[in-house]
Amino acid sequence: MNAQHNSIKHSEWQTPADSNNEPLLIHIIDDEESVRTSCNFLISSLGLPTQVWSSALIFLQRVDIYRPAVIVSDLMMPEMSGQALQAQLNQHDSPIAFIALTGKGEIADAVDMLKQGAADYLEKPINSHRLQEALERAQVLTLKRAQLYAIKKLYAQLTDKEKQVAHELLQGNLNKNIADHLDVSVRTVEVHRSQVMKKMQAQHVSELIQKLMLLEI
Repeated sequence: MNAQHNSIKHSEWQTPADSNNEPLLIHIIDDEESVRTSCNFLISSLGLPTQVWSSALIFLQRVDIYRPAVIVSDLMMPEMSGQALQAQLNQHDSPIAFIALTGKGEIADAVDMLKQGAADYLEKPINSHRLQEALERAQVLTLKRAQLYAIKKLYAQLTDKEKQVAHELLQGNLNKNIADHLDVSVRTVEVHRSQVMKKMQAQHVSELIQKLMLLEI
């Protein structure tokens, strides 16, 4: 990674409940002060908390990109473009949802960003109703991505044998069938199954299956 990006911040994902139900932060990134001010006014009028940045590089250096949030950012900026910023978020598997601000000549770039995972794009000047719709979708998207990120972290803790048992459970197999398939004792399956449930933070098998299905293992 470029040395400029070495200070990207991150932490363990916490659910909104763990964060005292704080509303999701909306990050506004644009090198033009007039655009930052306008966006901040529109988004704040919706009752949403905002943080304003003049540079994508500064944003990456100071913000924990592993927490759910929404970015509303211009595409054409010096030092780091909106496309480059989204590429950084993708590279680090960040759950943050990106809404691109575009001029008429940048719509093709914005569409390409949608293909790369951006939540939406808005043409300037920004329509307040369109902005609200985009923000609502982006907030849902970032929470879903954060949930998936958390599940991936849990799954990565499983041993190879535990992953095999998890896969068998996903197929709906009983302990005896799993034991036969893996050529181990039923007791061994029970031990592995208990560890899978514990590490995946699942209270019951149906919860475990739901989490595994999200991973598409």
